[in-house]
Order: sequence, then C-alpha cells, then structure tokens
Amino acid sequence: MDSADFLTVDVFDRPPGGRLRWRRRANSELNRGIRGLRAATVNYSNNATYSLAPRLVPGGCTLVAAWDSPAAAEAAFGGRLRALIEGAGRFSLDGQMVRVKVSEEGDRWHGWLPCAEGAEPLVADEPMVAIVHGVLRRGHLLRFVRNNMHAASRAAHHPGHRGSVDISSQLPFEHTSISLWKTYALAQEFAYKPGGHATALKHALKNKTHRAGVFLQVRPLAVSGSLGIDVRPFPGLPPANRAGL
Repeated sequence: MDSADFLTVDVFDRPPGGRLRWRRRANSELNRGIRGLRAATVNYSNNATYSLAPRLVPGGCTLVAAWDSPAAAEAAFGGRLRALIEGAGRFSLDGQMVRVKVSEEGDRWHGWLPCAEGAEPLVADEPMVAIVHGVLRRGHLLRFVRNNMHAASRAAHHPGHRGSVDISSQLPFEHTSISLWKTYALAQEFAYKPGGHATALKHALKNKTHRAGVFLQVRPLAVSGSLGIDVRPFPGLPPANRAGL
C-alpha cells in the first residue's frame, strides 16, 4: 500500500429499511468483498459528542470505509452499495487520511490500520476531521461517559466545532468519535487547551483506561448534509460523491 486511504463516512439518523436490516445488509455486502475496498466498519450512531443526554439505544447507523481511490468508492456506491445510501437525511463525507497514530504498537480498528502514506500534513487554516477510536478496559466505563459528556459540552460551544457524532460497532466498551473542525488550529486548541477534552485525555493516559487506541486526522475533500448541528460544516467544499445520489 503506497498511498493514503481515501475515506468515506455516511451517517444516517434513520437508515433505509431500518437499523437492524441495514446493518445486516451492509455486513453481508462487505463480507463478499468489494474491489478497491481496504477496510470498513458498520456502526451504530449515537449523539454523545454533541448532546449531554446521549441515547441509550442508538437509532442511527454509520458506514466508515477506506478505499484505494475515489474511483473505487464511486463504483461501489453506484453498484452494490447503492441501496445502503439511498435514504433521506444522510450525512456524507469524502476525505484523505493525513495522519495515523496508535496508542500502542499493534492497536487496530477491528483489524484495520489506516494509511496516510504520501499525504501532505494539514496546515493551520485547513479544515479538519478528527477521528478517535478506542476500546475501554472494564471498570472505566462510567468515568469515561462522564468525561465524554463534559468534553461534548465544551465542543458544542467551541467556535471551531462544525459537527460531530459518536459511533460504535460493539457497545458499550468500544467507542469512536468523528468531529468536524473549521480549522486544524482550532481543533488543536480544543484538544489540548485546559478544559473538558484535555482533562479527559489526561485522565485516560494516566490511568491507562483503554486497551486500544487509534487517532486519525483527515483532510475533508467533499461533504453533503450536516452532522448534529444545523450548519453546513465546510461550505467551501463540493458535495460528497455518491454516484449521483
């Protein structure tokens, strides 16, 4: 693999055909193999990154996929995956993997080690998508939920925050957040400035609360819809390419 992953994210509050049927169909199609697909995860969608009262039973679904190229993704969405993304109210993002960091060597996202080979680093005024995947150790769930709610509140009021969602394919100990930021500089400010997120991060590192961690920076290339807030996240970008949908 000598090129960065081309990443697609598709989020539904109400997936076409219903949550359970959608997940079964998505997993069935992915398990058959798709040309140009490097990795994919089929997830439940929650709202814990932008609400102080996350749903106990997530009603939405999210497909995250890594591809060899934009052309491979377009062919799949115009073919076997088309029925999965035809529903209304979809948020879609296309992006380029820019940076990959893991907590420990060998950490993966369900077997997937994302690739950022050859990608240019983000600069301060570029928009950014941050993806943080983790698997909690038992005994740390309640403290994590409390810290996450505090960080969510801080993110919702941050001037750089452009929307976010929490997803998981294996509740309750696996969690992944996808957050959109106006600029890379503002995302870094939120992450490390004293307050909600920095406090949660310090606690997680000090107490080794996770048994796996994968941290990704993505350059958004195209976007359709909004994610959790009624604001188009990146108005300067074209619509995400879903083969005409």
